[in-house]
Amino acid sequence: MNIITVINAKGGCGKSTIAMNLASGLARYGHRVLLMDLDPQAQVTQWLAAGDGLTSEGTLVSALTRQQSLSEVIQPTGFENLSFVASADGLEDLGREISQTDGYPSMLTQLLAEEHIADHFDFIVIDSPNQISPIMENAIFPADVFIVPFESTKAVKSYASIYKLLVKLRSSGDFRMLHVLSNLTRLPGLRKRVLTLLQDDGIAAARSEIRSCGWMAQVDENGGSIFHYRPLSKGAQDMAALVEEVRDLFSNGPQAHPEASTTSPDMVMSQEAAETTSA
Repeated sequence: MNIITVINAKGGCGKSTIAMNLASGLARYGHRVLLMDLDPQAQVTQWLAAGDGLTSEGTLVSALTRQQSLSEVIQPTGFENLSFVASADGLEDLGREISQTDGYPSMLTQLLAEEHIADHFDFIVIDSPNQISPIMENAIFPADVFIVPFESTKAVKSYASIYKLLVKLRSSGDFRMLHVLSNLTRLPGLRKRVLTLLQDDGIAAARSEIRSCGWMAQVDENGGSIFHYRPLSKGAQDMAALVEEVRDLFSNGPQAHPEASTTSPDMVMSQEAAETTSA
């Protein structure tokens, strides 16, 4: 099992959008993917119509409090090979409650191990909260790869606190990082300043970049997957490149489950190209 956490301590950086589309993109290869919403704001949960963001029953809150098993709160989605664990705002209160419990950062990791989730999924993609908290620590503890989106200089500056926490929890350094520029191509001056900050801090940018794309800004209102909503758009092209970069990080990575769809992601549904390629 390979666990990918999309993380930043700043809202509005595209974290949830990347998590949703990365999971969908991996699933299109036939990989069995579990997307987990660890953000109390529950954006992905609402995009997928998998919960109201308020009710804790049937969500990760119930699993972490042991009212339900993790397996019981895993839901199917409308996307082949993609399953989902919903969030609710009660996750924020739970974070405060568990902060005095010994070993609380590993609560999610323990659930994954106890229920042998690795036997059922090839990848887990976690959408982390956008603030440092005990729930963010649970998103950090089990991850093999961290994707950090940057859409502003403020996002770069906030990265130091994330990395400090990451190293504290994962002192062995057994993880990899992808620092991804997000939604900056229509702001060349800002993009240049972000790149300069990254270079000054010795932070290598990923080869993938999520360009500004009108369809990506709308995709959350249409089920969350750019590959299904506008498969020929710049957003879909860029997310496909990020999926490839993630897969490359896992040398000898997981093979698609033999029972899963083997349709190539390049075999997208036909669509009027004029409106999508210009977005």
